[in-house]
Amino acid sequence: MPIQVFANHMHLGDEARQRVVEKAEHIRRIFDGVLTVHVTLDAEKERRVAEIVANVSHGAPVVARVTTQNLNEAVDLAFDKVEAQLRKHKDRIRDRRPREHGAATPAAATPDDAVEAPDERPAD
Repeated sequence: MPIQVFANHMHLGDEARQRVVEKAEHIRRIFDGVLTVHVTLDAEKERRVAEIVANVSHGAPVVARVTTQNLNEAVDLAFDKVEAQLRKHKDRIRDRRPREHGAATPAAATPDDAVEAPDERPAD
């Protein structure tokens, strides 16, 4: 699974990059349908922004964006959001029952639905 980490307006050290990659790999253990993970870290004055986009095989991409004053806290909260969304997505896929193919037929015919034949009387 390709993991891309981008840092805007800041320098991201090797330890911080490795921490982000490990958290992104943990996502794969939650849901196998994750195709790619894009992590964008940004510094804006006193704010630190972490945005994570996880492209999944079934459905729209999962996106989480968190803004805090601490970069590690923003990364942790963003990955927590992504994990919660992926668990919910996985439950929806697993709980979806396969639909029966073919014509719709009633389960049981009721007596009201029965067609009665006209009475045949012998002619006099």
